[in-house]
Amino acid sequence: MIGPSLGDYPFIVEYTYLAFLVGVLLGYLYFRQRQISVGGTLAVGYLAASLYQPVNAVVTVLISLVGYALIRYVILKAFLPRPRQVFGIGLAVGIACGAAWLAVAHWVLGMEQTGDAVTLVGVIVPGMLCNSLTKQGVARTLIPLAVMVPLAGLAGFLLALLSTTVAPMDLQYPADGPGVEVLFAVSAVSVLLAVVVQETTSGSWTLRTGGYVTAGLLLVAAFTDPWYLAVIAVATAITLAVYVPFSRAVPLFGKDRFIILCLLSLFLVTGQELLLYAFTDIRLGGPAGLVFAILPAIMANDLLQYGLRRTGGGMGLALAGCAVVAVPLLGFT
Repeated sequence: MIGPSLGDYPFIVEYTYLAFLVGVLLGYLYFRQRQISVGGTLAVGYLAASLYQPVNAVVTVLISLVGYALIRYVILKAFLPRPRQVFGIGLAVGIACGAAWLAVAHWVLGMEQTGDAVTLVGVIVPGMLCNSLTKQGVARTLIPLAVMVPLAGLAGFLLALLSTTVAPMDLQYPADGPGVEVLFAVSAVSVLLAVVVQETTSGSWTLRTGGYVTAGLLLVAAFTDPWYLAVIAVATAITLAVYVPFSRAVPLFGKDRFIILCLLSLFLVTGQELLLYAFTDIRLGGPAGLVFAILPAIMANDLLQYGLRRTGGGMGLALAGCAVVAVPLLGFT
């Protein structure tokens, strides 16, 4: 056979990384042009990356619509929540519906490989999309999403076809990683704890958790492949070391800052993965590795905005709470 097989795992891995990168850039450029955020900075990229299992991308959008309908037609009729509470409600609805979808996919439809795509989009993206739907409306969110996701997917497909033919990255995910149900459960607990920590602290003690899924995924990495902890720590340190002096010359805020942090993080984590494989034959990465590749950007963003004390304190609480659930699950599996 000449060239890669489109069903090959290496091709799928490279597709997810490249489609994600294109999707993030498209979402950012659309925001800069129209001032409309389609599920935040990462939603378009994660949905495009999950298109190799398209049913999961469709279900993710449907879950976000369920959350939007619940907030608009039920919750807003009862009381007027703050914007961050709306986001938290969207996250909670996304987690509940995502868990239901996992159960239906496995027990009713008999789908054994819902895995990688769900780990990418099933926990945090429904809440992000729900937030955009609530703030901007259905049409202004879903129409550009329906254009950008397939476009990013097509671009990722063509780039992956070129990459696997000319210069394959060979990013693989260890075969003995946790099952998708365990990864989803740990991530869901991490998200809920992050919402609690951030909503129940106030004033100068308003704590941040370095991202909603960070605590859970750090614990997953510690149990399944501790190399990821070193990779994430190095990438976070270098991201801050590069960005801080850059920001003094070119001050950036909001999405402008976050897009730079994401690109730095993706480059640094992927680069370390390639170096590890080149010199030690240790393979990291894989579709689920996209989540790990963005963690340094998310942690760096909180550190830059809220400082080490507030971010470190919040992460410590989230890690401790998440460990109560994650350690038995990960230890058992």
